[in-house]
Amino acid sequence: LLIGVMLKRRGSLWLAVLITLWVSSNAQDGDKEEETTFDLLQVSNINRKTVGAKVFRGPDPTVPAYRFIRFDHIPPCKPEKLKKIVKLIRQNEGFVLSATLRQDRRSRGTILALEGPGISERQFEIISNGRANTLDLIYWVDGFQNVISLEDVDLADSQWKNLTVQITGENYNLYVGCDLIDSFILEEPFYEQLKAESSRLYVAKGSTRENHFRGLLQNVQLIFDTSVEDVLRKKGCQRSQSTEVNTINESTEILHLSPAVTTEYVGEKPEKAEFCDRSCEELGSMFTELTGLRIVVNNLADNLQKVSEENQIMWELIGPNKTLKNQPVCWQDGRVFADNESWIVDSCTKCICQDSKIVCNQITCPAVSCADPAFVEGECCPVCSHSDDSEEGWSPWSDWTKCSVTCGSGTQMRGRSCDVTRSACTGPHIQTRMCSFKKCDHRIRQDGGWSHWSPWSSCSVTCGVGNITRIRLCNSPIPQMGGKNCVGNGRETEKCEKVPCPVNGQWGPWSPWSACAVTCGGGIRERSRICNSPEPQYGGKPCVGDTKQHDMCNKKDCPIDGCLSNPCFPGAECNSYPDGSWSCGACPAGYLGNGTICEDLDECIAVSDVCFKVNQVHRCVNTNPGFHCLPCPPRYKGSQPYGVGLEVAKKEKQVCEPENPCKDKTHSCHKSAECIYLGHFSDPMYKCECRTGYAGDGRICGEDSDLDGWPNNNLVCAANATYHCVK
Repeated sequence: LLIGVMLKRRGSLWLAVLITLWVSSNAQDGDKEEETTFDLLQVSNINRKTVGAKVFRGPDPTVPAYRFIRFDHIPPCKPEKLKKIVKLIRQNEGFVLSATLRQDRRSRGTILALEGPGISERQFEIISNGRANTLDLIYWVDGFQNVISLEDVDLADSQWKNLTVQITGENYNLYVGCDLIDSFILEEPFYEQLKAESSRLYVAKGSTRENHFRGLLQNVQLIFDTSVEDVLRKKGCQRSQSTEVNTINESTEILHLSPAVTTEYVGEKPEKAEFCDRSCEELGSMFTELTGLRIVVNNLADNLQKVSEENQIMWELIGPNKTLKNQPVCWQDGRVFADNESWIVDSCTKCICQDSKIVCNQITCPAVSCADPAFVEGECCPVCSHSDDSEEGWSPWSDWTKCSVTCGSGTQMRGRSCDVTRSACTGPHIQTRMCSFKKCDHRIRQDGGWSHWSPWSSCSVTCGVGNITRIRLCNSPIPQMGGKNCVGNGRETEKCEKVPCPVNGQWGPWSPWSACAVTCGGGIRERSRICNSPEPQYGGKPCVGDTKQHDMCNKKDCPIDGCLSNPCFPGAECNSYPDGSWSCGACPAGYLGNGTICEDLDECIAVSDVCFKVNQVHRCVNTNPGFHCLPCPPRYKGSQPYGVGLEVAKKEKQVCEPENPCKDKTHSCHKSAECIYLGHFSDPMYKCECRTGYAGDGRICGEDSDLDGWPNNNLVCAANATYHCVK
C-alpha cells in the first residue's frame, strides 16, 4: 500500500513537471521560429506562379510540394534574408537543415547551394548522390574543393523522406526520420568564410545540369539557435534509451512495480518522496536561464537518476526496444499495469487489470479483534492499534547490508532476532529495501575500424590537371572504452586529368632589324615575330597583331660617287674621288687587263708545265677563270691540281709517278708469297712466287713440308692453272 501511494504521488509530480516543460519549451520554440527559422521556398519567392515549378501534394497537406523542371528560372533567396542567414550561420557555427523530399530513383541532385561571389563560383552545396548512395557536403576553402560524404543514406528511392542535416561546430550528422544515419567530424569550419555580398542561395539548383534536384521538395528550412534534439522532438521523435538513459519526456512513464518477494519493503517515506532536490522557485529560475528544453531535461534527469534506475524494469517493458502492441496492459492516470496486476485507486477502491480492461471493486473490510479500532491515513479498513511495546522481544535492527549490485537496481537487507522467552514478537524479522547505482555499462573495449572508402569526388577542375578525393570514417566500429583509434589516413587524394585547357597564343620577341637595303638616300628595314610563346592550342585564341614591322633606314643624302655606276670590272676595286672621278684597281686573279676591261688568263699557256705531259701531250684544261689538270694517266699516281691565277699555277704543279704494286702493297700475292716487280711497261707489272716451304701459283700458297714443289694438300687455283696446285 505504501509503494502504491508513493507511485501515485510520484506519477502526479512527474506529470506536472513534464507538462510545465512542454509548455515552456513550446513557448520558447515558437519565439525562436519567428526569428531563427527560415522557410527557404518562401524567402525565395517560390510559389504556384514560379515558371517551371509544378505544385504537388506532399505529406504536409498545409503547404505545397514542388517539382522543378526549369531550373534556370528558380529564384534565389532574397538578399536581405541571405545576409541574416549568413550572419546566423557564423554566430551559431553552422546550421540545421530540415526538409521533406522524394528524390527520383538513383538520381543526383543539389538540395541547397550558396553560389558566388562570381558567376560560376560556389561556396558550399549539399548534394544527395543517389548513384553512390551518399549525402555529399562540398565546400571550397582557399580555392580548394573539399568533399565530405555520408554513406548508405538511401534517399534517392522515390519514397518520401523526412531529412534533418546538422552542420554545427565540428559535427556533420544526417537524420532520416528519427534515426541517425551517419556522422562525420569536420576538419575545418568552412562556415566562417561564407560571404553574403554578391552571393545567391538556391534550393534544388545545381552547378551543372546533371546536379539539379530531380524530385519533390517540401518544407525546406534553415534552423538556428535550436538543438537538433529539439528539432527532432518537434517532428515527433523520442530520444532512445541507448543514447540518453536518463532523458525523460512527456511520453515517458515513471513507475515502481512491487516485486514478488515475501520480505517486507520499507524505507523512510520522506526520502523516497523527495526525488528532486530543487524547489519550485529554483526550477522557475532554471526555466528562465536555460536556453532549451534539452538542457533542462538533462539537468533534471541527473538529479532524478536514482528514480529512473529504480524504474528499470518498467522501462525495459515500455522502452524503445520493446512494444506493448501485443501485450494486454491497462492504463490509468498516466500509469501502465500488466495483466492481472492489482492496485489501490483510493482508500477504499481496488482495481485489477484483466485482458486490457480495468475492473474496480470496493474493498470489503474484515472484522477487527479489538474494542477501539483506529483508522490510519490512506487505509480503508480500521485496524487495531498496537501499544508501544509492539517491538517488545525484538533486538535492535542490524545495519543495512551492502547493495546486491554495483550498477543498476538491487536490494539491501537488515534483520533482527526475537527473544521468545519475553514475547511472541509480532512483525517481520527481515526487511528489504531497494538500492540503485548508475546505469550499468554493457559496452566492451573495442578498437576502432575504418569504414569503406567513399566514392571518389568529382574532379576539382573542368580542364587540365586537378584532384579527386575520397574519405573513410573510423566508425566500423567506433573506438570505445579505451580502444585504439584507427591507424592511417581518413582521406586520399589523387590527380585527375580533364581535357586540356585552351591556351591562347602569345607573341614571341621581335627579331633584330634586317640590314638596310641602301647605305644612303633612305631605305626599308624590317623585323618579324612569331606567335609561339606559347602557340595557340586546344581551341585557344590566336595572337592579335602583325607578324612584321617595317621602318625607314639610312635616310641621309648620298654623296656624289663616281663608282655608283660600277664602271670597273666585277672584282676590281673602284676608287672614287671628291670631284666625282674614279679609277679602277688591278683585275681580279685569273684575269688580265686595266681593271676596267679584264680578260681571262690562260694558266695552261702561261705555265706550260703546270700539268703532267705524256708523249708531249698537254693535260691542262683552261677555265674562265682558272684551270685544272686531268687525272694522272694509267699506271701513274699523283695529284690533280686546280685553281685561279698564275701564283696558284706556279705553286701547285701536277706530279705523276709510275705505280709499283709490290712497293705500294697493292698486289694480290698470297701472304706466304713474294711479289716481284717486272717493270712499268711489262704486262703484268709483277709476278707472285711462293716462298720456300710453300708451293702454289703465288696467289694461293700451301705448305710444302717435303720441299718437292707440290703442296701437302691440293689447292684450288685459278681456272686452267693447275701448276704447282694439284700434285
